[in-house]
Amino acid sequence: MDKNQPLLARQPIFDRNMEVYAYELLCRDSHENRANVIDGDQASSQVLLRTFTDLSIGEVVGEHKAFINFTRNLLLTSPPFSRTQLVIEVLEDQLVDSKMLAALGQLRAQGYTIALDDFTLNSCSFKMLEYADIIKLDVLALSPKELEHHVNHLKPLGVILLAEKIETYDMLEQCKKMGFELFQGYFLSRPQIMLGAKYAESRQTIIQLLAQLNDPKSEIDQIEQIISQDPVLSYKLLKLINSAAFHFVCSIESLRQAITLLGLIQVRSWITLLSMASIDGKPRELSVTTMVRARFCQTLGEAVSGTRRSDTYFTVGLLSTIDAFMDEPLDILLSKISISDTLSNALLHHQGLEGEVLKTVKQYEKADWDNIDWDMLEARGVDESALSHFYTESLVWVTGALETLVF
Repeated sequence: MDKNQPLLARQPIFDRNMEVYAYELLCRDSHENRANVIDGDQASSQVLLRTFTDLSIGEVVGEHKAFINFTRNLLLTSPPFSRTQLVIEVLEDQLVDSKMLAALGQLRAQGYTIALDDFTLNSCSFKMLEYADIIKLDVLALSPKELEHHVNHLKPLGVILLAEKIETYDMLEQCKKMGFELFQGYFLSRPQIMLGAKYAESRQTIIQLLAQLNDPKSEIDQIEQIISQDPVLSYKLLKLINSAAFHFVCSIESLRQAITLLGLIQVRSWITLLSMASIDGKPRELSVTTMVRARFCQTLGEAVSGTRRSDTYFTVGLLSTIDAFMDEPLDILLSKISISDTLSNALLHHQGLEGEVLKTVKQYEKADWDNIDWDMLEARGVDESALSHFYTESLVWVTGALETLVF
């Protein structure tokens, strides 16, 4: 996989002291530094996912805010991302009706910052003003008289005014005099393309999840089972929940924990974003092999640890092949999801009980009988027949799980 593919671009937004206040994040799929947007939902979804999942919000904007365009469809789906850094930028060409206004009100109540892009005063845009924190005015599209009219009308409302498409020094100085507080444009800085690797999830898994998440009878067990069938999706979920955006003190190391903490509504929002983006998949057999290993680690882990709390053993098995899915070294991938040293050492060095279980499972898969630590297993009540049973049970479990998906 090419690690230097364009993922998005960022353009700084400056304050009156010419210090960076935020970055606007823009869709880019080629090294040409220009937008080529055919589907707005897909473009905005890709920017969100690449910012918070393929990369991380810290890599993209540091401690600054991130302005991201939202279409009407995205506005109707509560974003499962940081409300402290994400600025929801409402595109100017969206249908404004009661449903959209209600969504804006809900997002504002949840603590998100709302910006109105390319704003011009009219009967529809006027309705959105009560929900706006920031108003962006295109200084090239408005005449000096129109610009002054907008500033005079908007300034008393207490919103922050942002002048965009500033292309000259004189234009910058004029906007400062008019009372603008934020500034953006080619004169100040052009968008900078950010490179990285694009990781693909299974479209069929996404479709299955959408159906399950929209079922009012849906339960966490069912959601966990479906997500576990896609290692890339599982990795991204753990990366998301362990990101700085959620501020959890302890690392989250199982899918069940992640789903429980996010909540089904947030998970549904995240999966909806994935469904809007362009996604592909790896060979099915790799997923099958990984699921068998994960289940095998889980059942063996339960036996040797004497506990039913075996989620972490499943996670170890699930993540043990993630480098094959994402074409990147395992140690680098693990460093991006902030898992504990216990799990990291288990995966990288086969240390601890989780590491011993993973090593045993790998040896069993290769029929490397002589190097299996039979003494350790027998001391914990697991003999050769039990190990064989765990493996067979894992094959049966995976076969049953995959029957829920149509390939």
